[in-house]
Amino acid sequence: MNPLRWALHHEESQTCLDTIFDLLINIIKNLEKRNDRIAKLILIHEIKQIDDKDFKIGFETLSFAEGAKPFTRMELADILINYFILIYLKKTYWRLKYTIYRCKIVELDFMFKGLTKLPIAIKYLTSLKKLTLRYNQITELPEWISTLISLEYLNLNVNNLNKLPENIGLLSKLKELLLWKNELQNLPTSICSLISLEQLNLRLNQLTLLPNDFGNLINLKDLNLHDNKLTKIPDSILSLKSLITLNLSWNLMTTIPSSLGNLSSLKSLDLERNELVNIPLSIGSLNSLELLNLGDNQLETIPDTIGNLKNLKILNLSRNKLTKLPDTLNSLDLLEELYLTENNLKIYPYFLKKLEEKGLQVYI
Repeated sequence: MNPLRWALHHEESQTCLDTIFDLLINIIKNLEKRNDRIAKLILIHEIKQIDDKDFKIGFETLSFAEGAKPFTRMELADILINYFILIYLKKTYWRLKYTIYRCKIVELDFMFKGLTKLPIAIKYLTSLKKLTLRYNQITELPEWISTLISLEYLNLNVNNLNKLPENIGLLSKLKELLLWKNELQNLPTSICSLISLEQLNLRLNQLTLLPNDFGNLINLKDLNLHDNKLTKIPDSILSLKSLITLNLSWNLMTTIPSSLGNLSSLKSLDLERNELVNIPLSIGSLNSLELLNLGDNQLETIPDTIGNLKNLKILNLSRNKLTKLPDTLNSLDLLEELYLTENNLKIYPYFLKKLEEKGLQVYI
């Protein structure tokens, strides 16, 4: 293995590097499969030749940890594979950012690397937790993305993705999926299997609808669908009881279902620049709401129930067709900012003057 190791460190040709890397991985995989003591000794010997500081320290830490058990062939092979993947990636991608923990690559950042596809070498990284691929030209994700079984964070912001693989739902530990500014027109149904997901950013895509089982994302806290082509709030969103932030601004919606009031944990609701003509009475049930953005719609009235939003701090009603405001706004004691520009208000309500005396900033 030594000649191949040397070649991986010194070869400049990308084609040769690819071949050398594949040979090394195949050798290690074959040693892993062999059920004999010699194979294990070879793997240990190769690991002891590693000169990378992170791997040396990690191997010593694992070896001498209290209660440490002898390494299995699979564990030894995995350490070597991670090491050679790191060497290969560092040779291929200049100034690659990465994090090593206990001889495993746990974070990789390929930002601004000009990628059109994912490097196939990373498919072996079963301990990878964070993968950043933003600002590239990636058009699709490979099916083998599902082999990254430890992945918790996947950032594909600002690429050219037009679809996601159906098996993306196998990434059961994924907590953050960032896909803003791509070319997605629909989502695979399997995305609804990502039950660990807490943040999903799909802003600046071409989505017209969401999968019917979207409500299965029971741990989702932050959903951003800004600037898509949604014509209504999907019913599936309205069962996301853990949702704290919901951004549906810059879409094509004309109505809001009354069941929106079921989102009792919601703190921020952004519906700016849609085609909304009315707001349901149930808006007053969003007891946790702190920010409500209804700017740039077609609203002529606001329901009195808005006065029930006792925790509201910021309310944007600018660029609508309002001729009057509900007196119940007077009940919003925590309100700090109120935006009313570009409406048809004829009279400045007296209660707003009272609220201004308490510190409310009114923009009209």
